[in-house]
Amino acid sequence: MKLFYLQKELTSPQEASVDIYKASKKAYNNALQHKEYQIIADLWKNCMNSYLTVRKFQGHPSTCKLLNEWHPLMEKKNMMLLTAEWREKNPPPPKQVPKAAPVARSSNSNVEKQPQAQNKGKGKAPATNPCSQGYRMPWKMYFRWPEQ
Repeated sequence: MKLFYLQKELTSPQEASVDIYKASKKAYNNALQHKEYQIIADLWKNCMNSYLTVRKFQGHPSTCKLLNEWHPLMEKKNMMLLTAEWREKNPPPPKQVPKAAPVARSSNSNVEKQPQAQNKGKGKAPATNPCSQGYRMPWKMYFRWPEQ
């Protein structure tokens, strides 16, 4: 006797939850690598919300597979990471501050700075004369019918 499994289609909330989980898992691993604790805490919230949504649909084979790999990730790693004791043992690496480029300064203090004209408006340089922008057809030229 053969048993047939009736496969249910994923609804849009289920698909969204699965996508959130997959994205969260990838981001979680990156955050874990760089010891970004706030990101990990936010991901924990995201994952748990998705988990609660997906848990309603446990009958679907892909959902069951998803939950099986999800549980160990959520329960062990996240709870361990968010404890103060674990943070003390694994401090995050110091963030590197980019050094500013040295500014060239004039040794001559008598040189006055030229006042710069403020170019307010649409971010374009002002035209030197109106003709330099090219010839523009008068608007009536666009609406003329060809003469017969």
